[in-house]
Amino acid sequence: MHIGKKLKELRLSRGWKQTDVADKVGLSRPAISNIESGKRALTLSTLQRFCEVFNIDISYFGISTDAYNEAIDLVSRIESLFNDLPDTEKDDLYRTIMKLYLSARNDSR
Repeated sequence: MHIGKKLKELRLSRGWKQTDVADKVGLSRPAISNIESGKRALTLSTLQRFCEVFNIDISYFGISTDAYNEAIDLVSRIESLFNDLPDTEKDDLYRTIMKLYLSARNDSR
């Protein structure tokens, strides 16, 4: 079961409307709908906000706490590196990363 379906089950089990969750998480109601239907992906920080709102651990979604912590650490290191670069280098790095991402995505299909 994907994360969106689990989030919907959590919401319904508490008797909350999508607008209730949207207010608590800081997103729009359409964004909640798209997340629940699997049309919108979640960032790690947004998923963490859902965990806080529902008072659950990230492992509820089948994500190990160690893997989550490693991902957060990696993101933090990348942000630190990225923030120290001049703007022109940021643009070059972003384009390179996007090319790699799109290439890897196409190769996996």
